[in-house]
Amino acid sequence: MLPCQDSCPDYQTGCHKQCQRWREYQRRQQLQRAQKTTYLRFYRDLCGTIARQLRADTARYPMR
Repeated sequence: MLPCQDSCPDYQTGCHKQCQRWREYQRRQQLQRAQKTTYLRFYRDLCGTIARQLRADTARYPMR
């Protein structure tokens, strides 16, 4: 089921292939996915850096 199927007054079977509203919806979804990917990649790298620093400090100054 298409997300616009219930709310679109012009909906017909198969119309999403040419529908401007559908293409705009897909474009917004693509931008949102790209933003989420960028956000997650940034914080994954940041957390990885912090984890490496903590492991390095632990190896240099082990707790007794």
